[in-house]
Amino acid sequence: MEEKTAEKSKETSGSTTNRMTKKYILTGGPGSGKSSILLELERRGEYIIREAAEDTIKLEQAKGNEKPWEDADFQRKILRLQIQREESIPKEVGRAFIDRGIADGLAYTKKETELYREIEKEIRTYAGVFLIKNLGSTETNRVRREDQTAALEIERKLGQLYQTLEYRVQRIAPAPVEERAQKILNIIKRNAPFRRSWR
Repeated sequence: MEEKTAEKSKETSGSTTNRMTKKYILTGGPGSGKSSILLELERRGEYIIREAAEDTIKLEQAKGNEKPWEDADFQRKILRLQIQREESIPKEVGRAFIDRGIADGLAYTKKETELYREIEKEIRTYAGVFLIKNLGSTETNRVRREDQTAALEIERKLGQLYQTLEYRVQRIAPAPVEERAQKILNIIKRNAPFRRSWR
């Protein structure tokens, strides 16, 4: 399945000879619809990477650890999985859409800690960042523990974080999932600037 998806991404993104994969981040608070947009992009033939945090939680819960986010090494496990997945993108893939970037971990980690500095060192440069706006409500479940207030605060922190990293964050407002996915593709197609210019 991955090979098929990668091949489609190569076709939709053009020739990939002698150039690196363009990686686009979908970030935002919990329950904003990032995963649904990623699935719609995959349906259209794009190469995607699932959220490392959600999969880490589900794996730990399957092992009997109901609240893995309380573990001291929780964010480090997410970081390792995120790095592994990004480095495993096939070279022939022209572009990839990723559910959260490595830098997202900073929004969940206390500053001036060893882990915070570790995440900072691993931050990659991405082709662009899309902030998926909150849908107006947030439902909690076994994996998603944040309520609406917490989700909006995380969204705010992530927007500021990527601006600090000199990205021109493209905000995707609430809409049907097909429209949000198409808006992302349209922004990329028109070559909108994703990095700040200080000149």
